[in-house]
Amino acid sequence: MFKGAVTMWLALHFWTWIILTVLVIVGLTRRSEKRITQFLLLARLAYLVMIISGVVLSIRTFGHAPLLISLKFVLGIATIALIEVSFGRKLERDTPHLIYWILGVVALITVGLGLTLAFH
Repeated sequence: MFKGAVTMWLALHFWTWIILTVLVIVGLTRRSEKRITQFLLLARLAYLVMIISGVVLSIRTFGHAPLLISLKFVLGIATIALIEVSFGRKLERDTPHLIYWILGVVALITVGLGLTLAFH
C-alpha cells in the first residue's frame, strides 16, 4: 500500500510539472495583460498542487536520501520564485531574456534531480 500511495503522489507531481511548464511557456509568450494574468493564476494553482504533492513525497521518502530531497525542495521553491519574477517582468513589459535562461536552467536541474530521486 505504501508503494502505491507514493506512486500516485509521484504521478500527480510529475504531471503537475508538465502542466506547469506548458502554462508558463504559453503565459510568457502572450501579449495581452489579461491573458498573461490568466496564465499566472493557473500557474499558481499548479504550484499549490505541486507543493502539496512535493511535501507528501518528501515526508514519505525523506529517509532514503534526505540531502537530495532537501536540495530538490529548495530548487523547487527557487523555480516557483523565478516563474513569479518572470511573470512580474512580463506584466511590466520589462522582459530581459536572462531571467528566462536562469529559469530554464534551474527548472531543468530541479526536474533532473526529481527524476533521479524518482528512479533511485
